[in-house]
Parts: sequence; C-alpha cells; structure tokens
Amino acid sequence: MLIKPAYSKIDLAAPGDWQQMACGHYMMEQTAELIRAHQRRLKPGKTVAIGSLSPGLNECIKNGAQWLTVGTGSDVAVRSKLTELALKEDSVDNLVAPFVLEFCRHPHQLLREATRVLDDDGVLILTGFNPYSPAVASGFFIRHKKSFPWCGRYFTPVRVKDWLELLGFEVLESEFYVSNFLHHSEHRGSDWSTKLSNLVPGLRAAYFIVARKQTLINRLKPSAQRKQLAVNGRQAATAMTTKQFSKSNKQIRGKL
Repeated sequence: MLIKPAYSKIDLAAPGDWQQMACGHYMMEQTAELIRAHQRRLKPGKTVAIGSLSPGLNECIKNGAQWLTVGTGSDVAVRSKLTELALKEDSVDNLVAPFVLEFCRHPHQLLREATRVLDDDGVLILTGFNPYSPAVASGFFIRHKKSFPWCGRYFTPVRVKDWLELLGFEVLESEFYVSNFLHHSEHRGSDWSTKLSNLVPGLRAAYFIVARKQTLINRLKPSAQRKQLAVNGRQAATAMTTKQFSKSNKQIRGKL
C-alpha cells in the first residue's frame, strides 16, 4: 500500500459527494474548520476548489466568498478533468484539493496542473488519507475493499511533500486530523478511537497540507555577466581588498 507507484494503469472511481464516504459529514466539517483556522495563509483573490467533494466543502465553509468549483461531478461549476484543468495559466490565487490524489490515475500530473494554474505565491491546500492510520489500514478487510475511502490509493504526507518541493512549493503547514477510525458509517461523538487519536496524532485518519508556490528568479552567474558586459563594450566592476585599493591610490598619485 505504501510503496505502490503513483501512476495507475486503470481508472479509479472517486466519491461523488461526502455522503458516499464513511463519516463523510464529520470529515467535511473537520476539513472546513481547518481551512477557516488557516484563513490567514490564503492569498487575497480568486479561490478554486477541485474534485467532486469541492461543492459540499464550499457550502460548509460559508465565509461569504464563493469558490469556483472544478471537476467531473454534476454539481461543480466547471466540468473538467483534474489532470487537464480548464483554467488559464497563473490565473488562480488559492487552490483547494480535498482528497483527490487517492482517486486520481495520475497524481503527479494533477499537481503539475495545480502548479500551472496557480499565480506567483499562490497557496495550495491539500488533504489526503493517512496510510499509517488504522482507519485506512482497515481497508485490507474484505468488507471495506470496495467502499470509500478504502478503495483509493494512499500516499504518505512525506511523499506528497517531496512532490510539492520538486514542483517549487514551500510547505507552510502540515498536520494530521480526523480523530476517528471511521469504523462507523457516521461519527457519533467521542469514542475509544477518538481518544487514542488525540493521544497519538500520527494515527489520525487524514492529513492537511498548506503550501505556497515559489517563484524562482533566474540570475546570471558572475562569469556570464562579465562576458555579457564585455560584449557590450563595458568593463565589469570588480571587488577590491583594502591593500589593493591603497596600492591603486599610490599608483594614481605617482602619475600625478
């Protein structure tokens, strides 16, 4: 489960809404609460949420600003593949991706699309299931294999952060949440799994990552810069030590 390649040769079924997942309403509320708690990290401007779970999350946030929802579901505002987003380059300030990597055939391409559409210093909020959690590990049981979220493919937060860093993102926040092992169809308050997850956060069912797209500025190397100045007929400035400066002054006085 933990060492499978990211690319899948077959298409993966994704949940159409939160109600199709175990404890879906509880997970939606927990995700919305975390997004509100990290509101200060968001960049002022246009926010886009992708995936079939984005409309329900948008309704749950209720922060006054409507998100643009994009995905293949029937309730989204814009119908589009997640690996080929119908958005212009550098046109989005914030991108929210709730539990999409697990059900995407090509998660690398999805993250590349997120990089393409995000503007400079744009913020990516990414949530996923924690493979180390007993809630996800229970997917090995036959009764769970075909139901959401246990029919997905899981990636560790460390692995996802590596992908983000390779794409030029700076991880601002990272934490585990959903203190329940999803052993009920819906969460019914505090129980033994909630208490255990609160004692050991690494056992929680999901992870939450906030990352910022960094803009890299290409600068000429000193040697290349000197060559360019020489071509233009100008002499490149060079640094001088104190002894070199004194010697230069003596030579100038001698000529005078």
